[in-house]
Amino acid sequence: MTDLQNQSVALDGLAPPRGSPILTGRLVALLACLSAISVLSTNIILPAFPEIGQELGVSSRELGLTLSSFFITFAFAQLLVGPLADHYGRKGFVLGGLALFVIGTMVAGFAGTLDVLIAGRVIQALGVCAAAVLARAIARDLFDGETLGRALSLTMIATAAAPGFHRCLAAC
Repeated sequence: MTDLQNQSVALDGLAPPRGSPILTGRLVALLACLSAISVLSTNIILPAFPEIGQELGVSSRELGLTLSSFFITFAFAQLLVGPLADHYGRKGFVLGGLALFVIGTMVAGFAGTLDVLIAGRVIQALGVCAAAVLARAIARDLFDGETLGRALSLTMIATAAAPGFHRCLAAC
């Protein structure tokens, strides 16, 4: 077959495009971790609400603001992260997002007031949004057709199972 015929077959979805990456376990694990971190960062705080409330002297209802602020920030940040990463590249946004998530985690971890805890959660949401949103975008960049479907389904399985991992870790 000529190169033109090879490209035609690849575009029809019958064969992967020449030079496209192979779906490996390491790549799926990376995409799954990037995607699942948002679910973990949401659920991991819930069992600690009584202790956090006691420590900060606030009610569980007031602590709900940490969840609301996280979700609102995450939702609006998606509107910015996707287009900016399309324009400037994905790697910097993923690495910067993970760094921002760590900073937010440290702010929240050392919070002495509810306001500081909420600020930490907002910073976390900004950072984790980049990882979660761009995991799917990276999969779409790398794969197409059946391989893309397989990559996304494996990533979503890991995301759905993330709360279970949290429970396993808590039991250890």
